[in-house]
Amino acid sequence: MLHALAACLTTSLVYHAAARGIHIESVESTLEGDLNLQGFLGLSDQARRGYKQIRVNFTVKSDAPAKDLEELTKFSPVFDIVSNPVPVSIQINPS
Repeated sequence: MLHALAACLTTSLVYHAAARGIHIESVESTLEGDLNLQGFLGLSDQARRGYKQIRVNFTVKSDAPAKDLEELTKFSPVFDIVSNPVPVSIQINPS
């Protein structure tokens, strides 16, 4: 999930910058998250199964202000689904 988020945030940043005529020379990102293994492994009903917090850090070489670049990441569909509840249905089809 962190890889998908990094890829989508980076792509959104670069594509939207290009569409607005903002030059970006380079982008680097690091992501980290807090995951409780007790919840993930089902060893505790009290611990959340998913990430408790995710931190994203970008290093961007550009003439644009950081605030403007940060706004461009908000167009990321993956950022949207991890920031807002989305219904998910799962169906298992026996073979």
